Amino acid sequence: MILSSRNNLFLLQFPKDFVPKEIEDRYAPYLNRIPGNLITRCIDLINYTVQGVTLPGVSYNVQQQTFTYGRQLNWRDSVPEQQVLAKDITVTFQSIDGFLNYWMLMDIYDYWYKYPTAQPWLPNGHVLRFMDSEGSILMSVGLGRMLFNEMGGLELSHSSNTPDFQTFDCGFTFNDLDIKLELG
Repeated sequence: MILSSRNNLFLLQFPKDFVPKEIEDRYAPYLNRIPGNLITRCIDLINYTVQGVTLPGVSYNVQQQTFTYGRQLNWRDSVPEQQVLAKDITVTFQSIDGFLNYWMLMDIYDYWYKYPTAQPWLPNGHVLRFMDSEGSILMSVGLGRMLFNEMGGLELSHSSNTPDFQTFDCGFTFNDLDIKLELG
């Protein structure tokens, strides 16, 4: 029997150098206070709090050619394959105590947006992996030459004092998509 797909069998991993050293050093004192030393690096905290990913679809513009007597035929567009893919993804993060990962991502956003560097994109190595029901990786999707272009806001309220499962979104745009079948 073939099982239905499950939306939670994915793993998005940001590369180690997504978090610059100066930001890593800034948040190290807090991470060292977490009981059990479960998470000791910023990138591990960011990867841990990923809750969802919205991937784009594929579409192209149909070209129409008119022949004699008004007969029209539809044709596939002639643009390259990479051009027909929408290149924006949204990553949903769980907000944690004190919204720490939100402020961490805000610092990372500021760093990659403002920092004068010869590197115009985020470091390569962003990989989205899809797994089967047994946890074996089936597909790997590499997202290359990415930009961190959006951070959602926070909704705060004094009328609620219970810890709820809250999320926030970050938007990324990529230039390259590398899909690999990982059946072994």
